Amino acid sequence: MSNQKAIRYDQLVREHTAIQNAMNRIPQLSIEEQSKIVDINQKYNSENQQKINELKNQLLQIENDLKRLF
Repeated sequence: MSNQKAIRYDQLVREHTAIQNAMNRIPQLSIEEQSKIVDINQKYNSENQQKINELKNQLLQIENDLKRLF
């Protein structure tokens, strides 16, 4: 792996980790709130779910960029 690829790989991995940490900081619905919702997979209110979706899209882009390095 060239030095440039190694540097880019390191940057992408750090970005990926930062996004995962940001996702973990987004508050989930309480167990009581989740139990009132029909969709058992819904763990966030609509605003936070939109944030999660945007961050997931960023993760997918980073993962695709990582795959292209090799």
